[in-house]
Amino acid sequence: MAAADRPTTVARRGGMGARLLWRALLVRRSRVLAAVTAIAVGAAVIAALASLYFDISAKMSRELRAYGANFIVAPASAEGDKTFSEATYRKLIAELPADRLVGASPFLYGVARIGEREAVIAGLDFAGAQKISPYWQVEGNWIGVDFDERRCMLGERLAESLGLHPGDKIEVSNDDGSFTTELTVRGIVETGEAEDDQILVNRSLAQKLLGMPNVVNLAMLSIQAEGEDADRLASTVEADFPGLDIRPIRQVSQSDGELLDKIKVLMAFVAGIILVITAVCVNSTLTAMIVERRREIGLQKALGADDSAIMRQFLIETVTLSLIGVAVGLVIGFGLAQLLGQAVFSTAISFRAIVVPATLAISLIAALAAAIVPIRRAIRIVPAQVLKGE
Repeated sequence: MAAADRPTTVARRGGMGARLLWRALLVRRSRVLAAVTAIAVGAAVIAALASLYFDISAKMSRELRAYGANFIVAPASAEGDKTFSEATYRKLIAELPADRLVGASPFLYGVARIGEREAVIAGLDFAGAQKISPYWQVEGNWIGVDFDERRCMLGERLAESLGLHPGDKIEVSNDDGSFTTELTVRGIVETGEAEDDQILVNRSLAQKLLGMPNVVNLAMLSIQAEGEDADRLASTVEADFPGLDIRPIRQVSQSDGELLDKIKVLMAFVAGIILVITAVCVNSTLTAMIVERRREIGLQKALGADDSAIMRQFLIETVTLSLIGVAVGLVIGFGLAQLLGQAVFSTAISFRAIVVPATLAISLIAALAAAIVPIRRAIRIVPAQVLKGE
């Protein structure tokens, strides 16, 4: 063949291939629709689960913070001073990643007197405490501002033993009676923990009652970090504060990480099942299409089409169907991700560009794997047999 004739031959083959592809898509619409639907459903589920997968750590971490603080900060020395300065606490908070810090509160503990009875007093920042302890059950109301030194909150058992209710007034004094203040009970707190026996006041008021200005005993933090990530964060921050012991609350942090891992494994398992179902549907549809086109394939071979040309034709058809199905599936999948995000996390799922190539690659691999057997069947067609009607 002359060199000048080669472009014309290639153009003719390309035009023939395009006509065969167009005919395959239009003539067998029901088969094509079945294949596209199967791929679209698979791609939609993959896109939805992939969107959740790449967004789930942040979303789940925020949800899990509802179960309480996951970091504790205390003086490093087991002996000697049991406090550290407020200035150190503020510096520590400033160094933490702001986008991952859900809430924090320092605590100062001591003993005060309510009338003639002694009780443990806890000074804290109420705004921060409410964020790190949203599971606390409160009868009445939280104290709304951290500078409020006229109100307090009582633990449920302490309030019950004193016969107090929200709105009642009490006198609180230090151990020697040199400082006394009248407080209104703002709310009764039920935690199931030590706070049920304590009186909770603003931290500055606790420092006055206990005679311990500008210091705290410990701090509780709620940070979006789980498992090894929490350990790394604690080690990094602790290196800048050698006088403090900063560590994740192991049970909470480890449980958070294990729960996230299990959810991700479950999502991968569901995605795998959907892919298998999609591949089976595509395989069945392509097999049926090839059975219907046996005479067409036989005629192509009789006219000179070799096995590679037949294989290329069906691969192009498979890829075309896959691209159409994935395009539809991505739109449906992102909508499905939003529904799941609202149902599970009560928030929108962020669009992540990586979902598009990931969904496309996975869907194409599944479709091409499903096409292997039908294409091999097409290649094995013997022109003489099908053209004679055998």
